[in-house]
Amino acid sequence: MNFLNRFHPTRPISSYSKIRKLYSDIARCKYFQVNKNLLKSKEYLNIGCGPNILNDFINLDYMWMPGVDLVWDITKGIPFENSYFSGIYSEHCLEHLSYQQAKLLLGEIFRLLKPSGLLRIVVPDANLYLQIYQQQQSGKDVSFPYGQTAHDIDDKQITSMMVVNSIFRGHGHLYAYDYETLKVLLEDKGFISVKQEFFRQGRQEKLLVDSESRSHESLYIEAIRP
Repeated sequence: MNFLNRFHPTRPISSYSKIRKLYSDIARCKYFQVNKNLLKSKEYLNIGCGPNILNDFINLDYMWMPGVDLVWDITKGIPFENSYFSGIYSEHCLEHLSYQQAKLLLGEIFRLLKPSGLLRIVVPDANLYLQIYQQQQSGKDVSFPYGQTAHDIDDKQITSMMVVNSIFRGHGHLYAYDYETLKVLLEDKGFISVKQEFFRQGRQEKLLVDSESRSHESLYIEAIRP
């Protein structure tokens, strides 16, 4: 069945995945989408927003959907001047980049933040998954955040290592983080006061916009640009 056969006049055109992909491919990294008046009115950036569209933020993502302000490939830089933002937020995005790409992005975020600006990063907590793996191997009755399931694996028996691999390499993930690793990366880029926080707890209320659906598996890190 082709797209035209599935088209319904009462359905918003923006709800079709093929339309979203087409517009994303056309708009990505193109400056025609930059509404200067809109962007100048906002001093917070949401990187890799996906469906988590935040009011009062510039919402940036690789794919377009309603509410996304900029369709951009963050591995190619972010189109704002130095010291532009008071705060930057990113939830479950960094793990979709390679280690080297993540290092470059953190350097770009450092450039974009104003002095004393705050970065809040949320990623899957690799340490949590490894702890549960070890506990299961020792015979303890503990469960992974999403149960004994592994992305793209439908085997009758799902082992603990399959679940670990799913969070490390499934869902398009390229790298997994714990607090120690992110702290090293952030400090290497010049950030200070790197601190592990918790769900909707942190140093700036504006950035406490974490998705509740991810709270049971996430690592929350904040850092300041000096």
